[in-house]
Amino acid sequence: MALVRRKPVAAAQEVEPADPREALRAGSAAERRAAARALAGDRAASRDLAGRLSVEADDSVREAILAALGRIGTPEAVDHLIGLLGSEDVWLRNAAIETLQVMDAEVLEALTRALSDPESDRRIFTVNVLVSLRHPEAAALALRALAEDDHVNVCAAALDVLAEIGTPETIPAIDAAVARFPDEPFLRFAARAAKRRIA
Repeated sequence: MALVRRKPVAAAQEVEPADPREALRAGSAAERRAAARALAGDRAASRDLAGRLSVEADDSVREAILAALGRIGTPEAVDHLIGLLGSEDVWLRNAAIETLQVMDAEVLEALTRALSDPESDRRIFTVNVLVSLRHPEAAALALRALAEDDHVNVCAAALDVLAEIGTPETIPAIDAAVARFPDEPFLRFAARAAKRRIA
């Protein structure tokens, strides 16, 4: 008797849950992922999403939550993402940076505030967002960090940004930053590299 091959079972499609907030809290990974996608259309859902993100262990669900926050794009959603820049979870921090970088102008006000954060590491990560931000004010914010921040590593991060998106008009500001840190040879090196790129 010949063997009869069974037809492959199709992977179950994720169906939008009736109560996405409840599914986000207590569902399976697939249900939580579907719930995050469903909540991406709810501008009032950023707090629920951020709360789940703080305890979520499944990377695919975390990706869905971050994408949902990015799509919501409200000031509250942006603030939740900015708050992740200080996370000790490297994956989460980098994913937050990538999400912010594609949100365009929605993040400008929050980034401006974050440049005054008391933690220098968070200011550095904030500057790193600017390099891929598709907005003309990104270079202006990098110049502000370069001119005002008293931490040399923040200024070095700003130089890296200006090397990518700066113009010849930013060269005097680059020279002024080097003059503020005369005993930091690596900053002089970064400044020379940036000027070569944008001259």
